[in-house]
Amino acid sequence: MTTKTIPEYLEDERQKRSDAQLRIEDEAARIQPLNRGHHRTAKQSELELPSTVEAAPKVRKTAARTRKRSRTAQKTATKARKAA
Repeated sequence: MTTKTIPEYLEDERQKRSDAQLRIEDEAARIQPLNRGHHRTAKQSELELPSTVEAAPKVRKTAARTRKRSRTAQKTATKARKAA
């Protein structure tokens, strides 16, 4: 072991402490995304792109769909065929 003066010793201790703090921060940054769940990677935030296309107007039902028979009308027609 070498003999050091007090200022040298204090400077070495400060350097060790700062190196240890950097290692701790690096390790924490590496581990933090892994804490989300089992074998999950951190999700990247999706970039929001400005929309240049206007939304299409709501499509109306076609005439054939609006003329479709109601459920009760279908039941009565089925019963009439079964009875005959």
